Amino acid sequence: MSSSSHAHALIHRLSQLCLALAGLGAALLAGLVAYSVFMRWVMGAPPHWAEELPQLILVWTALLAAVACTHKRSHLNAGLMPLLVTSAKVRRVITRTTDLVLLVMLIILAKAGWDLAWLTMSQTTTALQLPAGLVYLSVPVSCMAMALMQCDHLLTGENPS
Repeated sequence: MSSSSHAHALIHRLSQLCLALAGLGAALLAGLVAYSVFMRWVMGAPPHWAEELPQLILVWTALLAAVACTHKRSHLNAGLMPLLVTSAKVRRVITRTTDLVLLVMLIILAKAGWDLAWLTMSQTTTALQLPAGLVYLSVPVSCMAMALMQCDHLLTGENPS
């Protein structure tokens, strides 16, 4: 197996891991919200973490799912480019340009997220008393994973259409 195909396989596994974690997060989120609603409206005693923990899980879940969407190219063009641009050559140029712009933007966003995460890591959340930076840490983690997906697209020359 060549090093590029090995790297491509690792990128694919990373995407699958992110998708599995996002699925687990969505299931956990559904359970936590159902439990919170039951405790609030039936038992009259909402858990102290009823808003904070689902919010933390929602942010991480959404951004991890975005990694899998980036790998599958399912969230940016939604399959509309072949309908809008008929020339395969023009689609290829648009795709490569978009991949490069996204890569740059993801790296910039990852750096900003990293800075914000470390800036708020010494603060704690109100209910859970967790470092507040854990919420913001989802941004650099997911953006760097998405940047890896974009690098893979650029290096393999994969075209969605």
